[in-house]
Amino acid sequence: MKFSTAIMAIIITAIGGRAEAANLAVIATPPSLMGLVILGLAVAGAVFGFQLLKVVKGGFLARAWQIFAAGFVILALSQLTSLIRATEIAAIPSWVPQVLMVLWAGSFFYAVFETKRVLT
Repeated sequence: MKFSTAIMAIIITAIGGRAEAANLAVIATPPSLMGLVILGLAVAGAVFGFQLLKVVKGGFLARAWQIFAAGFVILALSQLTSLIRATEIAAIPSWVPQVLMVLWAGSFFYAVFETKRVLT
């Protein structure tokens, strides 16, 4: 319940802003290109994670792989919001991608901890 409330607060705050016109020329800059590459890798990691989750369904590592796959989804959302903010498609506060990156790092550390707990 708390997680969904936090997500809704982030969405409402992000939608409340105002954006003028998209600046698509910023996509050619190196930071944005790197963001696109990370976004592509995050989506590929999420797809691979969900496919692997189907293989280990019900196993001891299923929970850890759920967290890993969710982490990849959070990373993709972080990069997507960062690119939307950079191209000025929507007025997203600067803290939203950073909060998503913290959530991503936390989910990955927790998944590693969960994997270590299962394997020891």
